[in-house]
Amino acid sequence: MELIDWYNGSLLVGLLFSIPHFFLKSKYKKEHLISFAILIVANILELYGEYTVQRKINNSLAYNLFFVYGETLLILGLFYSIFKEKKPKFFLKIASFAFLLWGILYTILIENLRAFHTLSFSIGSLIIILCCIYFLVSIFLKEWYIKEFLMANPLFWITVFIFFFYSATTLYFSSVNLILKIDPKLNSILASINKIMAVTMYLGMGLAFYLPYFNRSEQKI
Repeated sequence: MELIDWYNGSLLVGLLFSIPHFFLKSKYKKEHLISFAILIVANILELYGEYTVQRKINNSLAYNLFFVYGETLLILGLFYSIFKEKKPKFFLKIASFAFLLWGILYTILIENLRAFHTLSFSIGSLIIILCCIYFLVSIFLKEWYIKEFLMANPLFWITVFIFFFYSATTLYFSSVNLILKIDPKLNSILASINKIMAVTMYLGMGLAFYLPYFNRSEQKI
């Protein structure tokens, strides 16, 4: 039984390629650090997930703590670092605290961590998707990065990848139990698509911060 398949291998590539950026000059140091933390969490969690699946061990506790709550809060922290205005930052701080409080109360009063917190994941995903929409709308309406080449902006691509991953994953996890009852084969196909979306997002987090350096090379030429 192999722990590192194409999925875990791709996530590991994203993590490894992210490391050299620590030694380069960049104005995205804070955002890169948060993205690197997300990649570490994702790699460890998915390796553990593969290990537990092969041995038919319940891994809901780990996925609730580190994916549903931990990774969600890290991504919200990433957006907090990206947002430029005080008001959105304030609302995001309130939303993050409320989400954490909700998770604690939901665990104590409704459902323990041994069952996957689908409702909490959906709420966290909705907050993340709204952050993505606000960022993308602000680029055009508020002219963020107006003086920059947008296609070479790592934050733009990371936000796009996050948006597509969480939009697709929210629909998948919200209906996975129903899909399993209707057609297990369909669930397998959708799970594979979900993994492709995850690989795209995590690879994007690892590689996108190098885009500005390619743009500089073009300008020199």
